[in-house]
Amino acid sequence: MPRPLHPSPRPSTDGGWPPVLVLAAITLLVQGGTLMSLGVLLPGMAAIFGQAGGGITIFLLAMSLASLTVGWALGKAGVRPVLLIGILLSAAGFALAAMAQQRPVLMAGMALSGLGVGASTIVPGIAVITRHHVARRGLALAIFLGAAVAAGAAVPPLVGAAMTCWTWRAAMLLCAAAIMLACPPLVLIVPGGRADVAPEPAAGRDAPWKALGSGNFRRILLAMTLLQLAINGVLFAAVDCLMAQGLGQSGAVLAYSSANLVGLPALLAGGMLADRIGARRSLIATALLLAAGTMALLGAGMMGMAGVWLFVLLWGVASALPGQSGSMLLADVVEEEAFARLLGLNTAVVSLLGALAPLWTDQMRAAGGGYGLPISVYAALALAAAPLIASVRPSKADAG
Repeated sequence: MPRPLHPSPRPSTDGGWPPVLVLAAITLLVQGGTLMSLGVLLPGMAAIFGQAGGGITIFLLAMSLASLTVGWALGKAGVRPVLLIGILLSAAGFALAAMAQQRPVLMAGMALSGLGVGASTIVPGIAVITRHHVARRGLALAIFLGAAVAAGAAVPPLVGAAMTCWTWRAAMLLCAAAIMLACPPLVLIVPGGRADVAPEPAAGRDAPWKALGSGNFRRILLAMTLLQLAINGVLFAAVDCLMAQGLGQSGAVLAYSSANLVGLPALLAGGMLADRIGARRSLIATALLLAAGTMALLGAGMMGMAGVWLFVLLWGVASALPGQSGSMLLADVVEEEAFARLLGLNTAVVSLLGALAPLWTDQMRAAGGGYGLPISVYAALALAAAPLIASVRPSKADAG
């Protein structure tokens, strides 16, 4: 995801901590109640509609497409209208999917909700904090981005409990209601006005097109795509895969949320490690660890709870790190004036292609008769990213 590395070139007013905390709360509720809970909801949806990975793919594609256009909308309509529309779409789409009796209605609900999540969480949050929070900007962004990781640990267990007490449809409706009731009043605390971006000089506009021909950029783009496919392939299948190996629903949801929770300290430790050994070496280690953690998911049936917690530790750490060290490596190999646009392009391409993973999981499960084939393929994709990353030769100073 795009992360601003430098202060805004134009004067801005420190918005204080309340807007940061509010944006973090909105992201936690919206992403936690939708995106991060889809893996928990998937078994219930599949029982009614058959393989439901296509619905998750549509959600991710819509979320990625919204992220491409929300920056323009923030500059035209203003922050609060964009946030509010995104929140309402997130809740309405999830409610529609919860009440769907036919597969096309389910897909439409997933698409609406994905558009809403893309418009109300990461991109507008980063834009607002970058413009309005000058003092301790790094800490403000860490708090905000940490909320997206915490969403995957805090909300899915509640959704799983609601499914146990009622049904998956009731759980989705509760998520939609929580978003609809809690988030719109919070928008009033967010600074209003448009989130404009200062114009770039002509040299800065030309630099990205030159960098597109760089072998380094293409290798990073391909490696990050492989890693995102591997992550998404497990993210939305982990609960169902663990249950298929004999783990109860509550235990599978606990393992899933614990793996996401591990990502919080992993981000801090991974940043310090990348600063010490270099982004390239750090990303290679991440790819290898992700491959091992992915294969560990299949060990639950053979190793019992030891295999489950091995997956939680290895995959939980590795899945949180590619966006962090990948962005650092990209900054090492491109010109400074091209970095922002190339990071945005890299994020859009990786997100759109990574959205195909749930659909591919369904197809590979049908072909292989279980999760053995898709999980092995995703581990191989993570492993294949390592030599691509190793072939990148940073043009700037890099310890790696």
